[in-house]
Amino acid sequence: MTTAVGFGRLSRSASRIVGKAASGFHLLRIEAYSQTKTVPAGRNINSGDFSVGRYSWRVKYYPNGRDASPANPDYISMYLQLCGYKKPNLQAQYKFSILDQAGNVAYGLPAKTDIFKSGDDDDNSEEQISCGHERFIRKEDLERREDLIKDDCLTLRCDVGGFTELKTLPLAREDIKEEDDDAADDDEFGLKPEYRGYSGRHRRRRPDDKEFVQWCLTQKRLG
Repeated sequence: MTTAVGFGRLSRSASRIVGKAASGFHLLRIEAYSQTKTVPAGRNINSGDFSVGRYSWRVKYYPNGRDASPANPDYISMYLQLCGYKKPNLQAQYKFSILDQAGNVAYGLPAKTDIFKSGDDDDNSEEQISCGHERFIRKEDLERREDLIKDDCLTLRCDVGGFTELKTLPLAREDIKEEDDDAADDDEFGLKPEYRGYSGRHRRRRPDDKEFVQWCLTQKRLG
C-alpha cells in the first residue's frame, strides 16, 4: 500500500505502552505532638507533597479528629489526598502506621483500597475527597505508649500503592530517504536494536515492512 504522506521518504516507527506496579511511602515526623493538640477539631496539618507512581499525594493529619462535632473528640484522624490529578477516579491502596523509635511499625490499621478524586486542600465540595480513617487512634491510647511518643515526637508512615503506572516508550524508528534505501545504518531502526538486517556482498539491503513488523514483535518486554 502506497501513501502520499512523506513522498520520497519511507517512515516506519513503533512504540510500546508499559505498565509497572506503583508503590512507595512517606514519613511524617511530628516534633511537637503536645502543641498540635491545640489545633481545633476539624482542622488539619498537611505533610509535604510526595510522589508515588507519577502522582502527587499529601497526608492530612487531624490532631483532634476530622469531625468537628463532639462525637469524636478523643481520636486522631488520618487522611490521604491525591493532589493535582485532573481526571476523576484513581483507585489506590493505602495504609497508615505509627513507627517506634527503632523505625518498626508498632501500630497501624489494615490497608484500605479507595477511589480518590483530586481537589484543593481546603475545597469543601463533593469533588474533593480525601480517603482515610476518622478514628485512626485514640489519643489516650497513643500517649500511654512510650514506644510511640518520645521527647514529644511522633513518626507516622503512609504507604501508597495498589495501582499501575503506565507510560509510553519508543520501540523502533526508521526514517529513510529514497536515495538512502540501499545504505543500511548500523542503528537499523534508530534505537540500536539487536536486529541488523541481511548482509549482501558489499552492503546490506533495508528490511521490508514485514521484517520490520516481525522485529518489533520479537522484542522483549520491559520490566
